[in-house]
Amino acid sequence: MQIFPQHGSMAIGKDLERVQAAMEQLNRIGRSRRSDALRSARAGVHLPRAAQGVLRQVVEHGPGRISDLARATGSGDAAVSRLVTQLAEQGLLRRSASREDGRVAEVHATAAGRRASKRLRKAADEIFLEHLAGWSERDLAKLGDLMERLARDLRGAPASGSR
Repeated sequence: MQIFPQHGSMAIGKDLERVQAAMEQLNRIGRSRRSDALRSARAGVHLPRAAQGVLRQVVEHGPGRISDLARATGSGDAAVSRLVTQLAEQGLLRRSASREDGRVAEVHATAAGRRASKRLRKAADEIFLEHLAGWSERDLAKLGDLMERLARDLRGAPASGSR
């Protein structure tokens, strides 16, 4: 079933505009300094958003090389290397020689890093739940289903015939 056969429906155009505008707003909110500051303050872990992302990546996905972390976080190798150095100085990450290739360093989370990441995740979850407190379980389930579908569709290739 094609919902916009020739992309000509005015209602569909307005709905797409609404979806795109909402996605842009959500992206801005998620990347805002205010959100970072609130999450950091609540967690008692004061790290810039980029450092939080590197820490979370290592904690959730295990040890990795700088280049792997850069790719996973959408950052450059040099920027990630600086963040890893800062996080290591704070005792949250550590570097060690790779078991496969001793010339290559791997980045590992320390126990303190895992605790800090857990506190940041808990703070983010609490803040999110507070914002959604007025939503019904049905609405949350519907939103979850639609957002998972949207993410899945956006990750895939565009449908044939589209530009």
